[in-house]
Amino acid sequence: MATTIAILGATGKTGREVLQRLLPLQDVNIRIYVRSATKLVDLFPSLPSHPRVSIFQGPLGDVENMCKCLNGAERVVFTLGENDNRPGVSVIEDGARTVIAALEALRGDKQDWQRPRVLLLSSATWNPTLAAVRPAVIHWAIKTAFVHPYADLRRGQAVFLAASPLVSVVLVQPNGLIEDEPSGHEINIDRATLTVTYGDLGAAFVDLACDREFDALPAVGVSSKNGDNGLKYGPILGYRIIRGLCATYIPGFWHMHKLVVSTVATLTFKGKAAS
Repeated sequence: MATTIAILGATGKTGREVLQRLLPLQDVNIRIYVRSATKLVDLFPSLPSHPRVSIFQGPLGDVENMCKCLNGAERVVFTLGENDNRPGVSVIEDGARTVIAALEALRGDKQDWQRPRVLLLSSATWNPTLAAVRPAVIHWAIKTAFVHPYADLRRGQAVFLAASPLVSVVLVQPNGLIEDEPSGHEINIDRATLTVTYGDLGAAFVDLACDREFDALPAVGVSSKNGDNGLKYGPILGYRIIRGLCATYIPGFWHMHKLVVSTVATLTFKGKAAS
């Protein structure tokens, strides 16, 4: 019997990897909620004709449309979130509230309703076991460098965890996310490597969604087999942390950052054109 999996965040880096790995599975029906179907189809041009895929487009707060997407879903892959330390972000909290409101409506309409399993993209930073290996100063720097998206994450997690009659939740908790070739993923409750590639994280989400052996776990760490390569990935993570700290403490940082990036891009283009 086919499993129905709903995905929120399919146009993001993690969501794309999850969707790409689910599409070949013959025993999975996929429901995708997006704010822009055009953006999704640009990434996956064959989706509109895929027999096992349904696309639901709408704003994140559209409870009625979310009901249509989640109706019959046994698994909900929730990978919404903001990677940059931008103030005012609330995409995880907003999405969580809409999902819970939709599930509440669906439960009221069905006598045989069963609560779905939500796979929520979280962070190892907020798992005391996974974060215990970090030096205290590094742990402080990471929390401070991503204070705004982490605040959104914690509010969204709280919404889901407070709604246990409606959802079963597993927190999927990697450390730093890296764009690199997958090296093989690991799912573990006791540890998570320094980094994990988006491809390995996507593969872990598919395992968690399709393999019932994980159903009793409240939280898991996700690793890449080569994820502890500090020489390779340390500079990338260090840059992100420094940038995030600047965003926390320097007013107007993102405006200045955008201006600098634009100026550098313009000068680089002119330099290439002159040569």
